[in-house]
Amino acid sequence: MELEKKINNKVIEQIFEKNSIKILPTFFEMQSTFLSGIYKRYGDLEGGQIVIYFARNLHLKVMRKREEDLDFDLSLDKFWFNHQNTIQDKLKIISVSRFTGLPKETTRRKIIQLTKQKHLKKSNKNNLYWEPSSQAKDTYMQIIKEQIKSLSKFLFEQSKLLNIDVPFSKFYKEIEKNYCFYWYHYLSTQLDFMKYWQKKTNDLEILLIGLQSLIQSLNYFKQNNIKQNVSKKYPDISATSVSEVTGIPRATCIRKLEWLSKAKFVRKDPLSKRYNLVNEENNNDGYLSHPLTNVQGTAGQFAEFSSIVYRAVLR
Repeated sequence: MELEKKINNKVIEQIFEKNSIKILPTFFEMQSTFLSGIYKRYGDLEGGQIVIYFARNLHLKVMRKREEDLDFDLSLDKFWFNHQNTIQDKLKIISVSRFTGLPKETTRRKIIQLTKQKHLKKSNKNNLYWEPSSQAKDTYMQIIKEQIKSLSKFLFEQSKLLNIDVPFSKFYKEIEKNYCFYWYHYLSTQLDFMKYWQKKTNDLEILLIGLQSLIQSLNYFKQNNIKQNVSKKYPDISATSVSEVTGIPRATCIRKLEWLSKAKFVRKDPLSKRYNLVNEENNNDGYLSHPLTNVQGTAGQFAEFSSIVYRAVLR
């Protein structure tokens, strides 16, 4: 109980910032898994951002059924049944635009595309709602389980820094058991994250591609504990490897890696034509100040969600 009281947003933020080199690789792997899953499912991160907003609202509607029945099943196993038996709030384009931060015309265009692809549906009064088809169930469940696994890994690695003695499996089972509750909060946090980076980069695919180089580099420094100049071969990425991980077409990866190179977010090797994040100092401190890392913004956005999970598992 004493430990539970000590777990709050501020403590988690401080631990995250002080131990960034240890926790960032796992955090960015989680974000890569989440964003890649969205891209593979919807073929577009901005469109995926819109669907996430609808899904978040559906999870909230399901979660509120506990107001009438404390034993209502919020689990992942029951989700498909629950969503088909939940009356959703019908949303208008302008409200979607305001919440996601996407321009109204972009939102309108993406919604038309998502409706054609049957990811969203439109009522007779032109109100919108999320209604994934039964044919998409297997794909949805596969992607969600992968995302829960990467989220649980992040929570587990972070918990060790907080001296919380909870096994990885407990995080995974807890999230599966109360899926709609946690996923409402998780999607809310992810929407804040995406909205933040949408303003920063104006292109979420740029972020997803840049994360691949960050993950490789941060893992390298974490494993080798490098603090100063050394003559070693640093990890790099290619358009092909990024495409395989993210699902983004190789031609798009090439174009956006070139943009990242010109913007000096990554460096292109003139001989191998591969990309890395090596800076002039070649040390991990440089990575923590890299524009794509942004430790302070990242820690603040996910600290509240982490505290919700930790307090629950400690109880």
